[in-house]
Amino acid sequence: MTAVSKPLKLGSSYGVRFSPDGMRLAVLGRDLILWDVAARTKLWRGKFIAHMSGMAFSPDGGRLSIKSTTGQMAVVDAQAGQLLLNFQNKRDGEGCGPAWSPCGRYLADGGWDGRLRMREAQTGEVLFTQVHPGEMLRGVYAIDGGRRLLVQHGVKSVDEGLLQPPDYCSVWDWPLQAGGGRVVLSLPGLMSCAPSPDGERLAALHHAGGKEYLSVHALADGSCLATVPVEAGGGTGNALRWLPDGSALGRLGKGKLLFYGWPGLDVLAQEDFTYPCALDFLPGSPLAAIGSWESGMLMDLNIDKEIA
Repeated sequence: MTAVSKPLKLGSSYGVRFSPDGMRLAVLGRDLILWDVAARTKLWRGKFIAHMSGMAFSPDGGRLSIKSTTGQMAVVDAQAGQLLLNFQNKRDGEGCGPAWSPCGRYLADGGWDGRLRMREAQTGEVLFTQVHPGEMLRGVYAIDGGRRLLVQHGVKSVDEGLLQPPDYCSVWDWPLQAGGGRVVLSLPGLMSCAPSPDGERLAALHHAGGKEYLSVHALADGSCLATVPVEAGGGTGNALRWLPDGSALGRLGKGKLLFYGWPGLDVLAQEDFTYPCALDFLPGSPLAAIGSWESGMLMDLNIDKEIA
């Protein structure tokens, strides 16, 4: 994999996300930093809530929602870098998300206590809660251009002698409502997943029989389209993300960034990286943002001309 221009160091970062228009890059570390992508300069830096762990741009790019390891959520003005609203919900507990509705009115997030919530983004009011007993919600993802929500469910261990139910993924329409989730994939040992940009496929990392596998499934019916054994990631090496054109999957492995071509899931390229933990791509360009516990990078990548 060849770097086309000099990488921009982002510092210790465990979250990276390009704005919808691709002009800005949000980097989540000890602070939240917004970069101008073209100029490669910082626009602002802020620490709006303690222990920030997740973030998402609103569909129009005007706001950033952030979530902490305690479950606390807030909304920030992405242009001015100023806090708009603190939801004051510290006791909700750790989890995943947030994710915006396509209209920008609602925010969804999941808890490790199995709760899926939808809130009013302007006030923080909880409008909907669905409890999933015995589960951890490990991820919420906007799919179909944000028109639907994908939720990754992890089923907690059961007592010895009982059959362990499989992990699964569900799809929800906005606004979220009771009984609205539809199971689209059941897969034991599901570690992470990534919906394709067109919302038609779901990539999944899972383990079975002491080995790890990467597979791609049809979102319509959960059927398996391809599967390959992969090296165990370990630590933060489970994150997956599709390239914007759907031609390959990026995976954070153990000390490396791997690219698997689609269809086929052949390894196209790899880049050695220290403690990688987050990944995002800029549509229509070779730009990739790679978060790392040591030092993240914004860099140009060309995966078409080099084979690992």
